[in-house]
Amino acid sequence: MLFQQAQALNPGVRLEDLNHVSWSEKDGVPSDIQGMAQTRDGWLWLSTMDGLYRFDGLSFERVPLKRNRIYSVHALDNGDLLVSYELEGLSVIHPDGKVEDLADPAGQKLGSLGAMGMDRAGAIWAVSTNGLYRYAHGQWQLIGGGPDWAGRTLSLVIDQYDRVWASTDRGLYRYERDSGQLLRVVGEHFHGGLMQSPDGRLWVGQRDAVYPVPMPATGQSLPRQPEFNQAESRTMGQFDRDGNLWALACPIGVCRVARAGNLHDGAIIPSRQASGRLDQSWQLSNLSANAVLEDREGNIWIATNTGLDRFRENKLVPVRIPAPSGNLSLAGDSEGRLWAAEWRNRALWRVHPDDPPLRDPGRTVSTVATDRDGALLLAGPRDIERLRRGQSSRIALPMPGGQPTDLNVLGLLDDGKVLWMASIQTGLLGWVDGKWLPRSAFNLPKRIFMSAAAGPGQLWLSHNDGGLTFYDNGQQTRYDIAVVGQESGIFPGTQLIVAGEHGLAVLRGGKFEALAPFHAEALRNVSGLAVTPEGDRWLNGARGVVHVRRADWEAAMRDPRQPLAYEVIDALEGYPGRAAMENRLQTIYNAGNGQLWFRTSGGIVRLDTATLRLNTVKPVVQLLRVNSDERSYPANAPLRLPPGVRSFNIQYTAPGLRKPEAMRFQYLLDGVDPHWQDAGTRRAAYYTNIGPGHYTFKVRAVNEDGIVSDAVATLQMDVAPSMTETWWFQLLCAAAALLLLYGLYKYRLRRVTAAMARQLQVRMDERERIARTLHDTFLQSVQALTLRVYAVLTKLPAGSEPRAKLEAILDDADRAIDEGRDQVQQLRSGQDIGAQLDQTGTGLAALQPHIRFELQIEGTPRQLAPPVQEELCAIGQEALRNAFQHARAARITVRIDYRDEVLSLRVADDGRGIDNEEVRQRLRERHFGMVGMRERARRVGASIDISSAPGQGTVVELRAAARLAYVEQTA
Repeated sequence: MLFQQAQALNPGVRLEDLNHVSWSEKDGVPSDIQGMAQTRDGWLWLSTMDGLYRFDGLSFERVPLKRNRIYSVHALDNGDLLVSYELEGLSVIHPDGKVEDLADPAGQKLGSLGAMGMDRAGAIWAVSTNGLYRYAHGQWQLIGGGPDWAGRTLSLVIDQYDRVWASTDRGLYRYERDSGQLLRVVGEHFHGGLMQSPDGRLWVGQRDAVYPVPMPATGQSLPRQPEFNQAESRTMGQFDRDGNLWALACPIGVCRVARAGNLHDGAIIPSRQASGRLDQSWQLSNLSANAVLEDREGNIWIATNTGLDRFRENKLVPVRIPAPSGNLSLAGDSEGRLWAAEWRNRALWRVHPDDPPLRDPGRTVSTVATDRDGALLLAGPRDIERLRRGQSSRIALPMPGGQPTDLNVLGLLDDGKVLWMASIQTGLLGWVDGKWLPRSAFNLPKRIFMSAAAGPGQLWLSHNDGGLTFYDNGQQTRYDIAVVGQESGIFPGTQLIVAGEHGLAVLRGGKFEALAPFHAEALRNVSGLAVTPEGDRWLNGARGVVHVRRADWEAAMRDPRQPLAYEVIDALEGYPGRAAMENRLQTIYNAGNGQLWFRTSGGIVRLDTATLRLNTVKPVVQLLRVNSDERSYPANAPLRLPPGVRSFNIQYTAPGLRKPEAMRFQYLLDGVDPHWQDAGTRRAAYYTNIGPGHYTFKVRAVNEDGIVSDAVATLQMDVAPSMTETWWFQLLCAAAALLLLYGLYKYRLRRVTAAMARQLQVRMDERERIARTLHDTFLQSVQALTLRVYAVLTKLPAGSEPRAKLEAILDDADRAIDEGRDQVQQLRSGQDIGAQLDQTGTGLAALQPHIRFELQIEGTPRQLAPPVQEELCAIGQEALRNAFQHARAARITVRIDYRDEVLSLRVADDGRGIDNEEVRQRLRERHFGMVGMRERARRVGASIDISSAPGQGTVVELRAAARLAYVEQTA
């Protein structure tokens, strides 16, 4: 599939009409190219004394090797390239870029290998000034040598039958595989450079002479191998795939002998039989031509001493009419011949597709046209000649003022009822019933800029003011065509199309609608439109010829808002300038057989749509290199970019030698690009701020004729992370962040705990102060009062009623003192939380015997800070009352857990549980028990968690840090 072949250059196209591009040293081409070869990936390889170069159609690239004086190159059909060096040495460059050196035979030198090849068994054959060699199984073997091999011409061909032919200045040899002998072909002309014609015949070329070589009979005649011409260039000449011979030095430059490969008898003498020559200094980069090669796309390459030249066929062929003004009109006659008239010098030319234009010296014509019957109308200075099927008739032109006058006719138009004529001297007139009528005899618009015939007596007339009038036998209907700007063409047909400076518009429902894409440069100022037999549309516009396929045109007619799909044939295919608009006449002549003729600002060009030659060779995409700010990396293997590389560009190409500037690309970087990116003709993809990771870069290409590459070129890339982007560094950072957060949390917790402890200490200090005050004042006063009463009591008689009453009062006073001491003790050390909760739970259980109450204490009980003890006791009592009152439980458990780091109080029941709605309902009913519990917990720095679900009981759990809860921690 990689050796797809395009067509050769049409021998009917003159050499000067071919597309010629010349590269010189200013374009980067190496000087003194000695040989060329094209490998199956499309690269054109050049051998020079300054090194090996390759060319993709746009840029020349030097390929560094250990030795750089290259003698010859040969492309193998497996994709390898054989490279020989001056004096000695042979290397193989594989498609992946690896270079393999083939060692010289032991004890001897190969010499400079001038020609090479490979047979079907994989053996390499090479010819040098020392003889013919074969390389097989890692060993070189001399097949034949001697003085006859010492010469300037060294040539080798392995033909389609796998026969080996070698030739020098002195002789031609054929290797007989059966006998292993090298036989000389007898004949005085059989020496020089070898070449093959497409039919498989072998030819030997000398200076200005090419001779056929007699070949042994074979059972079946086979054509030459399809890749023969691309394998290596030839120094004497080369037959292209159509059999045209491109001969060098005939005697200078290049000669082309058309269809020389079809000749069967005798020698070919290029200097005598040439159908075209390149022998002028402006035709080649240098008239000293070294080699010629035909590539797989049908281009012809000439290597010269100072440059490189390419010749290819344009899709458009120029018609070279020597007209001074270029103001031409075109029309065909009833016999299908094309005629062109030049307005300024009134010359009439007959135009033929295969011959140069022929001037008619007997006629003076300023304008040509065709009437409704297909007759040719020739407008001369005094009359209009009508030619139809060999018959001629004339219509005399009017005589302004009654005097014979030469008129300058600007245009003719036959609408089937009136023949309209416009001249500088008379203005617009109409020929009706054998006489000329003035414009005033017709109900025409006042201003006419362009016109087109519609039907008998019907015209479309524009006015250069955004208006268009349909003239129907004196009746007028006006339309608005301002959407196209200043009009450039009116094209009646199945749909009425109007063209202008902004684009195209179609008449739909009595209104002109613009065709998308509007303001497209290619669709601007269209002055010609033609329809070929298959229904395709061809337009002549500002950028060149526009081709719209039938299906695309019909889709646009159904919905003008949908962008019109089209292709442009522009200057790269031989279009000169832009569509002609000077005389406001139709600029396309349609011969009806696929032949189209276009009037342009640079002359007339012809397009044969029936035999349009497309480039069917599929492009092969090549990845070249990846460039970062620091260095460049080859892209021929998986690549790992070093840490810190975040911006880079990837260079790629697709060697296309016919029209490389029209090769288009799309690329995609997986993980970065959401979809394929359209790069147009750009051959590099640019990326910035790319993070570390694994990526796959893909690129594909399509050539100038829409042929897509078979394979997508891919490159596996790894962008290495910097130290700060590695997973272990990020993990360490995360761990450090967590540690920092934990440290901040611990610091905050210590700060909050210390603040809470200070608050508790203040409360404890206040309680101790109150306790001291009670003890030192109130209790002491009560004690002193008791002593005084006791002193009075002792003076009363025993058994007396006053004494008995005072003794009862003293007993009450003692109890009050004891209670006061208990309160003082409680203020100093607080209540025992276990005892208080046990007392509360036992009391509530006594009122509801069906509920079992249990107190559990874990750990060693420790003295609690009185504020904490008091608040936790209150919370626990509130939780117990709620459980006994609302839970409908069978069991209620209180658990107090004295741990080193935290004090935990847990009140749990196995009752019905509560839900959020019940909580909200209790708040609405002004029950704030749970709210109070949370407030009490917050006052002493404890956390409280209340968990419950319907049918699963309720758990109230308090947790207070040891530093806040225990006396020894808060002290």
